[in-house]
Amino acid sequence: MQQPRRTRPARPAPPKLGRAGAQVFAGLVRKTKFADPALAENWPTIAGPEIARLCRPGRITGAGAGRTLEVIAPSGAAAAQTQMLADDLKMRVNRYLGPNAVARLAIRQRAGTPHRERPAASVTQPEAEDASPLGRALSSFRAAVKRRNDGK
Repeated sequence: MQQPRRTRPARPAPPKLGRAGAQVFAGLVRKTKFADPALAENWPTIAGPEIARLCRPGRITGAGAGRTLEVIAPSGAAAAQTQMLADDLKMRVNRYLGPNAVARLAIRQRAGTPHRERPAASVTQPEAEDASPLGRALSSFRAAVKRRNDGK
C-alpha cells in the first residue's frame, strides 16, 4: 500500500479588490489631505456649473471646524471671479461636507484646467467643396478641426 502524497496547502485567496483599492486610496487621501475624495469627483454638482468652470478643489488643511479649502484656478481672471463668488462657494461646500466644515477658502492660481463638461459631439458631414479626393479629404479635415475646437 502506498503512502498518500503530500501536497502543498491551498493558497489563501487574494484580497478583494475593494479592500486593496481602499488601502491605496487611503494613502493618497493622507498625502493630498482631501477630507472626502468624492469632493473632487462631485465638484461640478457641489460648486455649480458656473463655479466649476472657473476652478477645482485642492487640499483641505486644518482641523475641526476651522478648516481651509484650497481652491485652484487656472488663471488670474478665474481666480478673481472665484474670489467674488467665494461666499456662495463656501456655503455650497459646507452644505456638502457638513455645517461649518470649511471656515475659509484659499484661492490659488496654478496651471491646470478646471472640470469642464464636454459638449456632446455633433457629427457634421464635411462640406462638398470639391469632388476630387483631395478636396473631400481637406473638407473632412476642416470639419474635424472645427469639432475639436468646439466650432471656433
